[in-house]
Amino acid sequence: MAVKQDQEAFSVLYHRYVHLSLGMCLKFLNNEEAKDAVQNIFLTIWTNCHLYKIQNFKPWLLKVTKNHCLQILRKNGNSKQFEELKEDEDVEFEQNVHLKLNEEQLLTYLNLCLKSLNNEQQTCIHQFYIHQKSYEETSKITGFSFKEVKSFIQNGRRNLKLCLQSKMDNH
Repeated sequence: MAVKQDQEAFSVLYHRYVHLSLGMCLKFLNNEEAKDAVQNIFLTIWTNCHLYKIQNFKPWLLKVTKNHCLQILRKNGNSKQFEELKEDEDVEFEQNVHLKLNEEQLLTYLNLCLKSLNNEQQTCIHQFYIHQKSYEETSKITGFSFKEVKSFIQNGRRNLKLCLQSKMDNH
């Protein structure tokens, strides 16, 4: 039973991430070499998965893929080409991970800060930004006057900004 579950889990990982691995291989290898490399990478992962303690699969897989491509290029005598590309890739990958973490953290903070607004501000901001309604449409939907809607949105934005700044400063 456990082997079948392992196969199903591996199948999910394979289908979810094979395109990322292939995309990275195609940056460094020709089409056929890249396809072969991806198959070898996933075969190695399957047969040796018990040796690894993987915390976060996607970055780990990209690192394994990159190292596998490096081995192929070294074997073919093209390691200088890879080293030049590798430096750019490392910087890009680290920036993307950092940005993604920042985006996720910002969304978490934004949700917390939205909940901290009073009901009127929450309602108006939700209509205006999420549903992309105008001040006038928001006024009709909520029953608030045009001036109230404008005020709730302005005050809500200011309160969101202050709340987000506070959370980011404390992080």
